[in-house]
Amino acid sequence: MFTVVQGIALRGLEGFRVGVEADLGQGLPGFEIVGLPTSSVREAKERVRSAIENSGYSWPRRRIVINLTPSDWRKDGTGLDFPMAVAILAASEQIPPVDAATALLGELALNGELRSFRGIWTAIVRLSELGTSRVIVPRDADVPPCIGSLRDIVQAPTLATALFALAGRKIVLARPAVNVWQAAELSGPDLDDVVGHETAKRALEVAAAGRHHLLFTGPPGSGKSMLAQRLPSLLPALSQVAWTEVQQIYSVAGMHTAIGRAPFRAPHYTLSAPAMLGGGSRPTPGEVSLAHQGVLFLDEFPEFSRITREGLRQPLEQRTVTVSRSQYHCTFPADFQMIVAMNPCPCGYQGQRNGKVCTCESRTIDRYRARLSGPILDRVDMSLWIDAVPLAAMAAHPVDNPEAGPQAGDADARTRRVAIARSFASLRKAAESTDAARTARGVPWVHLAFDSAAEKLLVESAERALLSTRSLLKVARVARTIADLDETWTVAQEHVEEALIYRFF
Repeated sequence: MFTVVQGIALRGLEGFRVGVEADLGQGLPGFEIVGLPTSSVREAKERVRSAIENSGYSWPRRRIVINLTPSDWRKDGTGLDFPMAVAILAASEQIPPVDAATALLGELALNGELRSFRGIWTAIVRLSELGTSRVIVPRDADVPPCIGSLRDIVQAPTLATALFALAGRKIVLARPAVNVWQAAELSGPDLDDVVGHETAKRALEVAAAGRHHLLFTGPPGSGKSMLAQRLPSLLPALSQVAWTEVQQIYSVAGMHTAIGRAPFRAPHYTLSAPAMLGGGSRPTPGEVSLAHQGVLFLDEFPEFSRITREGLRQPLEQRTVTVSRSQYHCTFPADFQMIVAMNPCPCGYQGQRNGKVCTCESRTIDRYRARLSGPILDRVDMSLWIDAVPLAAMAAHPVDNPEAGPQAGDADARTRRVAIARSFASLRKAAESTDAARTARGVPWVHLAFDSAAEKLLVESAERALLSTRSLLKVARVARTIADLDETWTVAQEHVEEALIYRFF
């Protein structure tokens, strides 16, 4: 007998429906899987056989052929175990056929238990986009809150329980359903822990309000990493739609992320270019995609390999990264905010004011700084020098009674200002006609609403510093963000002056 059960296979973040066709024919008993399966799919033979027998059903003593359609697309992963087992049972007439509107997802254990697999969140979202009305998944699967066209998501712990659900019998979950979004709690280090660094705190506030890329330069131990790690505390919680996008990426990577919190990624400088940008034999998102809707912190930036550093150009500009290999072509989202940190020289002590002397030769310093190419520096919005806080100031900072210090509540106030600035920017963009303004004057920053004095200062400074058009526009956008923090519709001269400080520290 012949039957078809619906499943899904993933290629990056994209999924395509897979028809699992089962045919029981004459001949010597055997089990073959065709349709370009990878090794993880071919190994399902023993898992499916043992799971069926340990679930109380009989294994057909016939020639079994499983065909995975479309046959010219390679299938990877263990999520097709469940539909293959059900297809064999339906073909052997041990259970009724499964309707085409139902999809099955899950890996099978030898005892018949259903297990989740890497990418199941993304698979469920993709099925909802493809018009599937019902899906049966493992008990431990993460189910997205936005289910689109899906009318019913059944979570079953075992193959036998799932077959009861397919027969129309209601199953009761052992645990109550919890709205994970409402149960989320955001926590982490914030700027109340930082002593001094008032200029850097202000720069972080501006960067968080406008999602600007930031460069910290300073000697070792000055606090560059500490400041970067506290940027997520200034960012508002992700919307449910944005977090669902992030969760799809992490699901494909086989990882988990905190509910509602913007991701923070800080890879080591020894990682390879595919680990940064994505790739591999099985399409896997890299660090730039894992930082989507969040922060990517690159400490010791000049120590990264040249191909890794220069590979950041495309995602910084296009907010996506495209991975092309001989067997596949995938595009991953990469809309992240980048913070890079570096020492002023290889030894790190050039410009140090605590008595330590730089031992680097001028040629060594030039070669070190030349690792950061012009195109990469051109894509950084703000630059800042970080000095070490004097030990006397550290000792005077109150520890036992944080509320007594002048910084008490400063982090919450900055977070509120960032949220207000983002809301103000959204209202401003909705109220203005940017396309008409560009057509009228043709100046790239005219839609940012500069007054005459601010525009004059911006142009004169750019001419004196020989800024590129990209750098000029970045200064203008930083000035626009500072004006949003002040909740003013027009960018004034003082806003441009502060933006220029962050460009020429």
